[in-house]
Amino acid sequence: MKIVKILESEYEKWDAPAKRFETAYRRTPYTIMLSVLLSFRTKDEVTLEAGRRLFALADTPQKMVQLPKEKIEETIYPVGFYRKKAASILEISAELIEKYDARVPSTEAELLKIRGIGPKAAHIILESAFGEKTVAVDTHVHRILNLWGFVETSTPNETFEVLKERLTPDEQAGLNRLLVSFGQVICKPQRPACNACPVAGLCPAAQPA
Repeated sequence: MKIVKILESEYEKWDAPAKRFETAYRRTPYTIMLSVLLSFRTKDEVTLEAGRRLFALADTPQKMVQLPKEKIEETIYPVGFYRKKAASILEISAELIEKYDARVPSTEAELLKIRGIGPKAAHIILESAFGEKTVAVDTHVHRILNLWGFVETSTPNETFEVLKERLTPDEQAGLNRLLVSFGQVICKPQRPACNACPVAGLCPAAQPA
């Protein structure tokens, strides 16, 4: 898509919260998996700081299971559902040790066997941790592609199914990272900065009524 090529050329200019994860702490399949878990119903800025604090204490399953649940709760607060997430962090860490030799599995089928990991999370992990050419569809991706008229769907899951059919693996790769950052700094849900948007001329939603 021409519109995506333009955004790719602009990506380095953006100071998006989603981009800060790339250098915030040691990136491993394990820390990426837990970052995804922490991010549910939580802003990226909050998730980022919670991850920094948590992984300073423990960044492997073996270290994590040594922490009391209360300590994890205290460390990740104020992420949404922090008590439930603290319990999930311990459960997932123990499961990785018991079933996967303390390694994060690298296939969608195995990831989905882990309690708390759904399809969207699995695809983020597969791309971010293992370099697979796939796309995770969150609210930003779903919203923006509908604004562009590239899809006409009602839910992120529907958008995901369309993209699987319509885009090649190379076209899917990096799309989540790109559109999430674009949605955070320019195409915001409430106050989109259409006047500063490099693709406003190609966006149907930005055209005068």
